Amino acid sequence: MKERLMEEKYCIICYEPIGSSEPVEIPTPSYEPDKLVHQDCFLTKLEELASDATREKMLRYILAYEKNNDINYLRDKSKSGIAGWEAQTIGLPSQKLRPFLNAGLLGITFNSNSSTDYALAGKDLVRDFLEGNVITSRTPVDQELELPDDLFACIISYDDVKDEIKFTLREGKRSHYLMIGPPATAKSLFLMEVGRLSGAYPATGSTVTGPGLTDALLTYQPKILILDELDKVRMDATAVLLSVMESGDVLQTKYRKHGGQKISLSVFAAANRDRGLAPELLSRFDTKLYFHPYSFDDFIGICRGYLSRYENVPGDIAEYIGKQTWHQLDKDVRTARGVARRLRDNTTSDVDRVVAFLCRYRKEFSERA
Repeated sequence: MKERLMEEKYCIICYEPIGSSEPVEIPTPSYEPDKLVHQDCFLTKLEELASDATREKMLRYILAYEKNNDINYLRDKSKSGIAGWEAQTIGLPSQKLRPFLNAGLLGITFNSNSSTDYALAGKDLVRDFLEGNVITSRTPVDQELELPDDLFACIISYDDVKDEIKFTLREGKRSHYLMIGPPATAKSLFLMEVGRLSGAYPATGSTVTGPGLTDALLTYQPKILILDELDKVRMDATAVLLSVMESGDVLQTKYRKHGGQKISLSVFAAANRDRGLAPELLSRFDTKLYFHPYSFDDFIGICRGYLSRYENVPGDIAEYIGKQTWHQLDKDVRTARGVARRLRDNTTSDVDRVVAFLCRYRKEFSERA
């Protein structure tokens, strides 16, 4: 029994028996007997380190260096020469390597008073992980998002847009939507509805800043960023968006504090126009939807459906409000909603009273006076 325990090998991370799990051989100082680690434990440590954007870039740099210089510790360890590289040789400060050593992702292959040589452990796994070809079982896989039954119910028409967005959200597809069009074409309603979902973070282009957006993304790590008034976003916030929308990288640069993380994020944004948007930002949106002003029939249908459903106005009165808003006011669904909320009686005469009141104080009347 004692001999069996002595022969049994244990994971150097979780200290559980290796068993039948596939191990990863770890380089150890001065060619000492090989130690082993569970593949899942190795990947978990790798995931923790790679969540920092700077450390992920270091891993990619080391991996490329070893490939270009044909360094493979596990293959070359029986040779008499040194299989590895020195920190100063590849231009990395030795203190920056300490987190990788502590996590078991890097091993010391040779050590003397004058030099220390290193090599990557589990190089194939590191490469596959960085290329997105392998995950740890502890890494949560994007699951189907549960959508409320009444999602987008407050939006009249646009059934094809609703269907496409629901598919994107339900299937966990990483996609960026930009809705462009004049006011009162349901853009903000779409953003409001998507903002109801768990993992959504709302922001407004006219108020968001680069540092503020960075802090929010790093702190909350949302799955969905809701961004209204994209055409008013500042340049420093644009830079943050360009990075996170393309690669998922959220980089942080502060006094004595540098780093970042990688997050999986979909952006849902709206703007009145695309004029003035940086071309590179515009191209980040793989789905650009240009909403056109309503036709008369569309406008009346939307007013009838929306006001009767959400303002408790009889259908015929809702339709009359739509017609009066179109002909007398500004063809804005929000204005029609305002008329409905000022009614004292659900009658056409009371609609006329409210419309006359609003006409009396409209901008054009005031300027003529």
